[in-house]
Amino acid sequence: MNTYRGPIKSRLLVCAALIAGFAALSATPASAASVQVSGVQTPVTSGSCFDPGELASFTMQGTLIGCWYLDTFSVQSQPSGTFQATGTEHFVGCLDLGGDQACTGGDPQGTLDFSFQFTGKVDPVTFAEIHGRCQHPITAGTGGFAGAFGVITFKDDVTNGTSLYRGPVTP
Repeated sequence: MNTYRGPIKSRLLVCAALIAGFAALSATPASAASVQVSGVQTPVTSGSCFDPGELASFTMQGTLIGCWYLDTFSVQSQPSGTFQATGTEHFVGCLDLGGDQACTGGDPQGTLDFSFQFTGKVDPVTFAEIHGRCQHPITAGTGGFAGAFGVITFKDDVTNGTSLYRGPVTP
């Protein structure tokens, strides 16, 4: 049984540990820290975020600054006033890491693509929304969002027509 623990074997063990550590660090991008995003999404019918070619257009305020667009929308079911739908959306703007309510040099900028699943309840007579919420997993990104992942959840505020959003995003 070889129990020699001299300087050469110790150096080899230290080198192996350092190589393994550096390999683990290099496999994780520096931007891999998850950021908890939150804010308000507001529907728009005019202005810089309005796009008549989209199903709906929104402005984003809070940690995400920019424009959000509804690309596809498919009703899945409507049993007894419950409303379920799926679709796709995309965001164009930045992740305000500096908290200055502006897209500045250090903030990741680009696009994020999402799929979504919406669940809500509507009045069976007027079809007015009583409550609604949805989940938006990130499916792709470009620019500073290339390789991004995470899930953003939205809860509709039916009194003023906005939606509150939050969730972890790793740019």
